[in-house]
Amino acid sequence: MNQALNSLLNESLFAESAAGVALRQKPLGFVDVGARGGVHGLVEPIAGVTAVLAFEPDEEECARLRAHLALNSPWAVCDLEACALAQGDGEAMLHLLSAPTNHSLRSPNLEMVQRYNMVKWHQVGSFPLQTTSLDKVLFERRLKEDHWGEFLKLDTQGTEFEILKGSQRTLSERTVAIFTEVAFCQLYDGQKLFSDVEMLLRDCGFSFYGFASVHQRSRKQLDKRQEVGQERTIWADAVFFKDPLPGGSQQISISERGNYVLFTCALLLGYYDFALELALETWAVGEEAKRIEKLVRQCAALSSEKSYSDALALAERVREYPDLANIEVGRFVDRRRQWCDYDDVPLLNPNV
Repeated sequence: MNQALNSLLNESLFAESAAGVALRQKPLGFVDVGARGGVHGLVEPIAGVTAVLAFEPDEEECARLRAHLALNSPWAVCDLEACALAQGDGEAMLHLLSAPTNHSLRSPNLEMVQRYNMVKWHQVGSFPLQTTSLDKVLFERRLKEDHWGEFLKLDTQGTEFEILKGSQRTLSERTVAIFTEVAFCQLYDGQKLFSDVEMLLRDCGFSFYGFASVHQRSRKQLDKRQEVGQERTIWADAVFFKDPLPGGSQQISISERGNYVLFTCALLLGYYDFALELALETWAVGEEAKRIEKLVRQCAALSSEKSYSDALALAERVREYPDLANIEVGRFVDRRRQWCDYDDVPLLNPNV
């Protein structure tokens, strides 16, 4: 799908669909927890019908974001909270690391930092702050604003589990889609891992759907130009949906609006087959069903001509730089790794 600003919103097939109409009447409530650098690009294709509530504990960064948004904000609504979310109210320490994107309420795991020479994880300072929970913000301070939290994004460097624990009412009453960073080993002291997050969200009625990206590390003792091997999976961005269809983690029902929001989030995250299935099973019939199917196929389109052209360009780069063949082919695979498997598609020539 085209990820340009308002690209989905400006597509007539979406705008005329029940989901598009619903979001124009009431914007999608997107909560971005860990907004350093700006609101996440996930929702840019529907920016004009997205209400953003962003959390960033670094007050200087929050002030910078406010100044930037005051000059040019594409969002229907955008509010910033200069506070740190956790499981509840309390005192904490923000650990400042050598790369600001790695700042965390947890201290870095020095054994991991040293083992993998993680130069961006060295602590350079700290300062105390107060924490609160997402539930307290949404159901006390912002009680009248009932759209926040339909779609959650979390990237807080090791405290995502605790934030979700402090969001139980939000998860139960509002949220239908989650995009969260998860870890498979402790980059920070005491950090909960993917298995903990998945079990927590499963108990809340969410189904794990996949990883948007997976990141690995090694000691880098091998030369990737000439050698290959598996590396340790360190962290990823994980996608969870509150799937109301048979086979979800629990038999749940969600509202009509919830179905529209879930459909839209599935499109934004590239789960096109699920988006089509959901629409056809819950609301889309007649002309609406035709409109939705055409929209989904348009979003999912990847022409064979484009793949052919990309493959030829790859071959040309490999011919030009034969010593980097492993690197070039690997990067080509990396760019397409997020998409579907093809092992269920019969080969044109079974002898190949």
